[in-house]
Amino acid sequence: MYDMNSIGSGVHERTPISARAAAASLQQPRSHFKQTPSNTRRQQQQDNASIQNASQNSTHSDDELGRLVSPPKKNRCTLPVASFSLVVVAVALIVTWQVFPTEEIVVKFLPKFEAPASPYMGEEAPGTATSDSDQNNGDGGIDIDIPLENEVPISDATSVPSFMKCPIDSIDELCCNGSPQNCELKVNETMFATLHNAMSTEEGDFTFGFNHYKTLEKAMVAGYRGINLDVCNCNGKLQFCHNVCDYGERVPQEVFTNVVNFLKEYPSEVIILIFQATTEKGPIVWNDLYDEMKQVEDFEDMLYVHQGEGQEWPLMGDLVKSNKRIVTFYFNGGTCTDDICPEPFLPFFKYTAETEYQSANLDELRNIQYSCQLTRGPGGFKGDFFAVNNFVTPPDPEASAITNTQKFLSERLTSCANFNGKRPNFVYVDFWGEGVTSQLVQYANKQMASQKEKEEQKERS
Repeated sequence: MYDMNSIGSGVHERTPISARAAAASLQQPRSHFKQTPSNTRRQQQQDNASIQNASQNSTHSDDELGRLVSPPKKNRCTLPVASFSLVVVAVALIVTWQVFPTEEIVVKFLPKFEAPASPYMGEEAPGTATSDSDQNNGDGGIDIDIPLENEVPISDATSVPSFMKCPIDSIDELCCNGSPQNCELKVNETMFATLHNAMSTEEGDFTFGFNHYKTLEKAMVAGYRGINLDVCNCNGKLQFCHNVCDYGERVPQEVFTNVVNFLKEYPSEVIILIFQATTEKGPIVWNDLYDEMKQVEDFEDMLYVHQGEGQEWPLMGDLVKSNKRIVTFYFNGGTCTDDICPEPFLPFFKYTAETEYQSANLDELRNIQYSCQLTRGPGGFKGDFFAVNNFVTPPDPEASAITNTQKFLSERLTSCANFNGKRPNFVYVDFWGEGVTSQLVQYANKQMASQKEKEEQKERS
């Protein structure tokens, strides 16, 4: 709205006035705009005074007044324009995701959490792991293989695969991890298909850099009996995460509940839990994790308590009969309340020697001198267990589709076994749904049980 007196007086510049003054002028009689010449000057002076008083009494700022009395601007954001803009943005995001290495860029700029030095020297690993024979070329007589014609790829995990099922006709016979023969093996004579970073899965809503597509619960059904979990302190709460709290985590009590439920459904199975401390976000106290276990019904009752370093390990059958079917290890630091750790918790690298864990590609994995060397654990291979890492870093599903095949895995386990003079116990893999790892491990255990039986028969004769 503009000052009508300015127009009447011949002034062509449009001057904004207050909304109150404008309303007052509109309420005047129509004759107000038809004054005789003799009254025009007096009326104009009165009107100007009224406008000035109204402007002074107004509570609006100059900017507000301008908006009130000026005509509204035309909205140019119409439905067609908005729709076109959204389409352009969507196309740009899709092109960016497909063309540019988005995940690599994100990983590059995330906070870096360096792995422990190799070899790892912590309280639970006082010695430096070394191979018994650095000149060993992998031909020491140990052969780990399964017949090619019997491969059973794990396409899903909705049912237990045939090679992990206890015989139906031997209900009264003791069965351990899918086979009666396994019951005659000691725990440290048994091989376990092991999930590397088991919590880190696509199905578990880990944002990127996950190690598996499917959850650890499905992996147990598919025959995996070793579960490696990273323990994080996320804002004062213990979670299973992969270095960074905000990009995926699993709740300990939920995982423990699912493990117990699985063991109740399959009373012949033994599970190995291997906890790795991630302390960048806060301290890890193993007693706190033990408290989480005690909150889950029947979990604590199933925990095996070892008698101490150097003591003999029980038979798998003994664990099944006593229902002590959860064996727990920990490593990579963490502390215990008053330096007293929970009785079932065993320091992993006091009992286990491990191969190189930072292979960048398949060529490095194929390099026996590099990838089969012992980098963590007790020196001189005095450990009870042997862990072989069979994955590349960062996680690569295409690489796992090769490393988890019968040919690659058999050759690698055989080479590392002969290189170090000991059969593997923990076979760490990524993307467990690829390949035949759990099946090969089951055949390797049967192979070991048969060999042990022959040796015992020979001694008796």
